[in-house]
Amino acid sequence: MGRKSETGGVSPLGDRIQVLFTWRGKELRPTLAMKPTASNIKHAKRIRESIVADIKAGIFNLAKYFPDYKFADKHSPDETGRTFGQWADVWAELSTRNLEESTLYVYKMHLKAHWVTPFGNEMPKAITHERLLRHLAKLATEHINEDTGQVVTPLSRKTQNNILIPLRGVFELICKADPFLTNPTASIDNLKVQQPAPDPFDPDEVEAILATLQKYHGDATRDYFEFALFAGLRPSEQIALLWKDVDLRSATVRVRRARVNNKTKERTKTNREREVELNSRAAAVIERQRARTQLNGEYVFKNPNTDKPWNDVQGQLRIWVAALQAAKVRYRPQKECRDTSVTLALMAGADPMWVAKQHGHSVQVMLKDYARWIPK
Repeated sequence: MGRKSETGGVSPLGDRIQVLFTWRGKELRPTLAMKPTASNIKHAKRIRESIVADIKAGIFNLAKYFPDYKFADKHSPDETGRTFGQWADVWAELSTRNLEESTLYVYKMHLKAHWVTPFGNEMPKAITHERLLRHLAKLATEHINEDTGQVVTPLSRKTQNNILIPLRGVFELICKADPFLTNPTASIDNLKVQQPAPDPFDPDEVEAILATLQKYHGDATRDYFEFALFAGLRPSEQIALLWKDVDLRSATVRVRRARVNNKTKERTKTNREREVELNSRAAAVIERQRARTQLNGEYVFKNPNTDKPWNDVQGQLRIWVAALQAAKVRYRPQKECRDTSVTLALMAGADPMWVAKQHGHSVQVMLKDYARWIPK
């Protein structure tokens, strides 16, 4: 690093010693507060060698070597001196503008668990492409946690892809501040992941589940899941449904918001509002819900045990799992209620384009994922 010099990159300058080196593409000439004697010149050369080594390792701190350098502000000491962990905090703070709170929470957990723990105290330049690949290879295999001594199970291919999302975000931010830094996440491609096919419930299973829910949890819980199975809203959309979104005369609901982690956001997962026409089963549920919730709150569906809106979809998980076991129905997650709504409509002869519009799918997804349920 730095210009070749017969003086070794240091030279007398008045009653101080000037040190010459290149950092972040710029030539710097700060001075050391020491008289330019022969012994001090030798000492300054050793300091410069240390500076060059720090720059190469990506850990150089300008303020450490030259605390009184008058041009320090031009070289952004706050940004260039940040560790990877500090950059991760900055990225998380800035991402509150464009990421959902629940999404950002997961990304912060991924960063802390998989990236900040091993690399947090290092400078970004020291985190190379090869080191990231080696760390990913370690996460993909069973290994021993060096701190706890416990066996760590390998991360799935999907999880490996997911933890790369915030890592790429952090380095994208770092590289915008330092255009001379090569992004170490470049060329780390996502792994191919097998996408699960729709696994809906058949009509007999639907009726068995609903009968079991009514037997053990009552009418209100049964109606919640009957609406899910026949209207096909996303769970986060259903618990956010308000009475002002319901048109009783036309038997339609306007889907325009979602509820996650006890907070309602005024947009759906796809950021597109849609109108859903209710079939007779879903419309009958809405009529029964009027007596339960329309006069005492704005939410259509409430937790029958608390008479308050559902915080999130996890609140029904225990009920759902127990109901499938009692009904002797093979387990599928709650999201399959939505797939069931799609397939029941298709099997009844509904136009696939209409079904796609009802459920917020593209026609391509409808024809690709649900073709087997479209009558020949």
